[in-house]
Amino acid sequence: MATDKRERQRALRAEKKAAEAKAKKRRDMLAVVKRYAVYAVIIVIALLVITLIGSG
Repeated sequence: MATDKRERQRALRAEKKAAEAKAKKRRDMLAVVKRYAVYAVIIVIALLVITLIGSG
């Protein structure tokens, strides 16, 4: 049977691990969003260029 101190340590480790996993998931999601935002900007710029060249 573990002591109270060991139980608290174990609980804190589990809590820290969960917080780190949540932070990693958020970082990964932001990286994906940024990547697709860059793609969207490139597509919009390309469409604007095509439209300006086509109408000119």
